[in-house]
Amino acid sequence: MKRVVLLAIICLGVLFSCTDRDDEVNLVNIRVQNSTELFFSEVRIVENDTVYENIEAGEFSEYMEFERAYAFTAISILTDSTSLNYVPVEMLTDTLPIGFYTYEISLDEENQLDLTFKIDN
Repeated sequence: MKRVVLLAIICLGVLFSCTDRDDEVNLVNIRVQNSTELFFSEVRIVENDTVYENIEAGEFSEYMEFERAYAFTAISILTDSTSLNYVPVEMLTDTLPIGFYTYEISLDEENQLDLTFKIDN
């Protein structure tokens, strides 16, 4: 009987000690996904003058927090061999709600930057 009670206490302790990453979110969290074959030494979010560094081809950056962010924004990228820029066709003025998001960066057929906005779970 003691083992059952002890096991129940341990299970309840583990259950209540686990937190989800969404539990303590107070700001917009954005990461960058490099969906190219290039190494990004620097990805600058122009609007907020924020820099993500050293993103390998096919990899993600860490999340960064923003007080205010948009689904589409101007981006400047430095690679080993060149500098690339992305300016959205239309600027959305609606700010993102608190949560987790990804800017997926890829290249189109003409080697121009393409930005895909994703909502993370």
